[in-house]
Amino acid sequence: MRTKTPPTPPSRITGAAPDPAALLPELPCALVAWFTKTARDLPWRHTKDAYRIWVSEVMLQQTQVRTVIGYFRKFLDLFPTLADLAAAPEEKVLRAWEGLGYYRRARGLHASAKLLVKQGHANLPPDPELLATLPGMGEYTRNAVLSQAHGLPLPIIEANSQRVLCRILGVQEDPARGPVKKWLWHAAAKLVCTRDPGAYNQALMELGALVCSPQKPACLVCPARPWCAAAASGAPEALPLKTARPTITQVTEVCLALRTGEGPATRWLLVRRPDTASRWAGLWEFPHQPVPDDSTPEATLEEMVQGLLGKSAKPAIRHAGIIQHAITRYQVSMRVELGTLKTPRTPALSEHDASAWLATPEIASLPLSAPQRRVWNLVAQVGPV
Repeated sequence: MRTKTPPTPPSRITGAAPDPAALLPELPCALVAWFTKTARDLPWRHTKDAYRIWVSEVMLQQTQVRTVIGYFRKFLDLFPTLADLAAAPEEKVLRAWEGLGYYRRARGLHASAKLLVKQGHANLPPDPELLATLPGMGEYTRNAVLSQAHGLPLPIIEANSQRVLCRILGVQEDPARGPVKKWLWHAAAKLVCTRDPGAYNQALMELGALVCSPQKPACLVCPARPWCAAAASGAPEALPLKTARPTITQVTEVCLALRTGEGPATRWLLVRRPDTASRWAGLWEFPHQPVPDDSTPEATLEEMVQGLLGKSAKPAIRHAGIIQHAITRYQVSMRVELGTLKTPRTPALSEHDASAWLATPEIASLPLSAPQRRVWNLVAQVGPV
């Protein structure tokens, strides 16, 4: 059998441990002992159920812990088992996820649950190769679940643990670079605590969240301080190396909330985004589009009305408000216009889009993106045009 060549170590601080394995067993034992005493009381830490741990780990990706807690409980109330999630309609899953963002995570959970149940599994099995084939199941998520639920000694690397390891090991290169990232995974594998790998992996993340913060790390109370090359250097904040953030681009959009009828007979025009959309796929929304640099919101609104309803349509329109939100490197200012039609029309859409005139109770049950839910909350309170 061919032996894999270890990845080339990156540039590191003078005095850093020459081999991560040299920190065994003291460092992992110290972190587990610290975690056992100081860990936050979080709902997913009261179970060894692989399904529940999986849900929590997916929710925690790019989302703060305090936000996830409420969603985690509600999600499991709706889908308490893997089979329940697999049997649920996608729109119900997306509606339960609404507000967490990054909806691809919810779709990955749902699709993976279906695959596992189809294969006869009642829960996530302790099979790394099988889990690696599931949609959206990256190495971090897989290893986090398997180490916490099944006690497999597998490493993890995410934002918090990456920062902790870069500082302990004195990595002086950008951890986003492929070769550096590969070496960090190799180093993390050497440091996994075999006695309680789940607690050790959680300790790394907890340390990054509570102590080894990006700015002003609390080195004086850090359990890893005796082995930390960055703390010994006197400049722990210098690591990991920070990549320059992209410039924020300002975008203006026009959103048309179009309705017809009055009272209980009121209907609203919503469009479902294609399943192939790069963002918010499958979610419902009010028609909206960006204002070109060489145009105005008024002209863009007029073009959008004519494109949707034809030149003969003359809905009464008034300005309802502005919704501000951010998407990656874009800061979006969405001008919401409320329109009223006497008679509903079938909008002109591409063959990949779907639309419907929906009553208020129906909108309440459909999955909308967070900005679009804010649009709905805004226009639902505005009286007739």
